[in-house]
Amino acid sequence: MKKISLFVYDFDGTLVDTFEDIASAVNLTLAEMNLRSLKRETIRGNIGSGVVNLMTRSLVDSGCDDTETAVSLFRKHYNHHLLDQTKLYPNGRAIVEHFSNKKHAILSNKPISFIEKILKALNFLSPFDSILGGDSLKEQKPNPIGLQFLMKKFNYPAKEVLMIGDSAIDVETGKHAGVITCGVTYGLGDPGFLHDSKPDYLIDNLSNLKSLFN
Repeated sequence: MKKISLFVYDFDGTLVDTFEDIASAVNLTLAEMNLRSLKRETIRGNIGSGVVNLMTRSLVDSGCDDTETAVSLFRKHYNHHLLDQTKLYPNGRAIVEHFSNKKHAILSNKPISFIEKILKALNFLSPFDSILGGDSLKEQKPNPIGLQFLMKKFNYPAKEVLMIGDSAIDVETGKHAGVITCGVTYGLGDPGFLHDSKPDYLIDNLSNLKSLFN
């Protein structure tokens, strides 16, 4: 088994199942803008690259390109509904507790205020040694700046750092930083893109990490 000193997790689709609340906020936004709603699967494909990209993609073929208004309205609606149906994925809490002697961080393109609000409500904020959202640094994933920041902060070499995520963007981020990568198949990311990104490991449950790393 490989020694890992720092576990870095994506948020949406990896640690926390946020999909229904994101989808609802997108369609509430579109309704307020007098635009047609989107199917859940369309919204699923738009998630993963931050709020601006989410709403830019959601406006495609709508006849409207007012991304600024859409982002502002989405933030309003999501802030009001981000805990309606959101829940931890199975074994998320258990795996962090299992590796309690290691460092744990979150690296997401989601605004950090939303991440912290959700984790506080789920009583899952304290186990994390660092949290970086999409507005924490000057660049978002797949730029490796977040992983580089974390490696410098905790003083761990790339070979002892694991990037865990549900999308090809997470794997690409990890590869850019030279760390070990692990894809999870149960999340929001496109399974084909995830497979094609060639992560070092591919798991269908976070509990699988126990048998792979120490």
